Amino acid sequence: MRRVYRGLRRLMSIAFIVTSLVGAAYFAYIATTGINDEIEFRREQNRRDEYRAQTGTVIAPTIIEESESLSAEPTLETNIPSSDVNNPTLDPDISAMLQDGRNPVVVAQAVSINPYQVAQDNPTAFPTNTLPPTLIPTNTPFPTITLTPTNTFTPTNTPTPTNTNTPTNTPTPTATFTPSNTPTFTNTPLPTLPIEGTYATPLRPPVIAIPERAPLAENDPNIVNILLLGSDISSSLARTDVIIVVSVNKSSGTVAMWHIPRDLMVYIPGHTMDKINLTFQIGQQTWPGGGPALMREMFLYNFGLEIDYYARVDFDDFQAIIRELGNVTVSVDCEITDWRLIDPYNAPPEAFTEEGWEPYWERYTLRVGRQELDPYMALWYARSRVTTSDLDRGRRQMDLLRAMYQKAREDGIFNDLSLFPRALEIIETDMTFEAAASLAPLALSLDLGDIERFSLRQDVHMYSWTTPDDGRFVFRPDWEAIRALVQDFVTPPASNRLRNQAISIEIQDGTLYGLGWGYVAADRLAWEGFNPVVTGNTSNAVGVTQIYDFTGQAKGSELKRLQDILRVPDENVISQPDPDRQYDYRVIIGRSYQSCIYGSSADEVSSTPTDVTG
Repeated sequence: MRRVYRGLRRLMSIAFIVTSLVGAAYFAYIATTGINDEIEFRREQNRRDEYRAQTGTVIAPTIIEESESLSAEPTLETNIPSSDVNNPTLDPDISAMLQDGRNPVVVAQAVSINPYQVAQDNPTAFPTNTLPPTLIPTNTPFPTITLTPTNTFTPTNTPTPTNTNTPTNTPTPTATFTPSNTPTFTNTPLPTLPIEGTYATPLRPPVIAIPERAPLAENDPNIVNILLLGSDISSSLARTDVIIVVSVNKSSGTVAMWHIPRDLMVYIPGHTMDKINLTFQIGQQTWPGGGPALMREMFLYNFGLEIDYYARVDFDDFQAIIRELGNVTVSVDCEITDWRLIDPYNAPPEAFTEEGWEPYWERYTLRVGRQELDPYMALWYARSRVTTSDLDRGRRQMDLLRAMYQKAREDGIFNDLSLFPRALEIIETDMTFEAAASLAPLALSLDLGDIERFSLRQDVHMYSWTTPDDGRFVFRPDWEAIRALVQDFVTPPASNRLRNQAISIEIQDGTLYGLGWGYVAADRLAWEGFNPVVTGNTSNAVGVTQIYDFTGQAKGSELKRLQDILRVPDENVISQPDPDRQYDYRVIIGRSYQSCIYGSSADEVSSTPTDVTG
């Protein structure tokens, strides 16, 4: 037992001795460091005092000369910050500004710090109680020069003058130079961004405000949202100028299509506010999962829309699909004029050069009517916007999608899912075979009236705008209006659209042009939820479009809607009640029928095709 006690005493003695030695060493280190710091501080203080005195002596003759030429003027105050008026120094940057004749205070006020760039470069930029960097640091004293009313300048601590150049363009002082109060620099907080804590701060300030995150538009497992993307080339870094969302509602048995213009400004997560057609390209370069993943994130943030699958094609892929379908028939409701290749399948390379293009191109006008388009012309129809607009082009692209669906159903493609692997050879997509198979029953039973389309309207959902930084034309969004449209987009058809499907309409072509104007009118009504039937032509030509009402009811909303869509005035509505009627209404399309929804723009066709490069 005694040995144990003896051992404990020895351990305690050793611990005490070690602790004493460490404490003495630490005290010696602190004392030595303090002495060195004091010596360094005094050296720096002496150096600054000498520099201040030299500068004061050098500028004294200039101030005396200027003072002698002054008359009585208001007192000039200069906001030169100083943390120690009795012990001033002059920073080399400030001395250089004085030599150039610039007011350092004005320069300091003109400098702005880009908080977005600072935040991006330093994740902990602008921490609490830490001032942002400024041109004139707040902990560096600057000279305060005093002029006496007798025009005699008496500098303090005047040393021997140095060879420092006399500054020019010195601001004219008054007889009495009164230093102003030292300005107080406060920490300017960063503007609060709605993406705070979720995405990286933009590298540069957004040209328009980043919107708040959109609420989720729908969370229904029976709704499948498919994003369709189109690019001009097959490169993974190509811009997606065609952006259409197809929403399939399995419960209601309906489909909705929504075209988003490529110039719409949106928040691209991790980037900034930019045109929506750049999202895929940026995602391929910077986002985990690439372009498709960033497109999903962008749609969820801006529109509250969850994208389940995507599919992307380029120009060649699109033409390959049309070739597999064996051409496609479209109702052209607006006449289009643009350049086209005379023989697109045998055009030589010089057809696309500025020197040799002319023999291979022609100005072509696609007339209103029922038109069968081969692969090249289908692409031409989807791309052309010379005499129309990008918004009208989006409407035509949805027309083509519906026509392609109709052709595929007529050819029994949805009955033969063995063709799915062939589709994967053409289309870049993440849709699985099982997902495609689950949509096949709806594809087989869908009527054209069950397909609805949505588009953003200029001056309603968005506004034309030119970016102030680089002068680009874009569409500035009205987020409240756009998100209301998105809610309608994912909502099952309203009761009035369902009533339209119950109405029976017969359409006869009274133009006798043989261009299929009756089908153009029928397809137009189908977009509004009607299911009309084209029964043929009239025996004689008809000048104006007429509507025969066989219901015998007072003019209701359905008739009024028909008149609005087909632009038929009241005087051309003929009431003939028939209890044994086969159809509720008969529409006779006359030669005066105006089918075009959007009138052509005033732009003329350019002197050269857009595909010709200089």
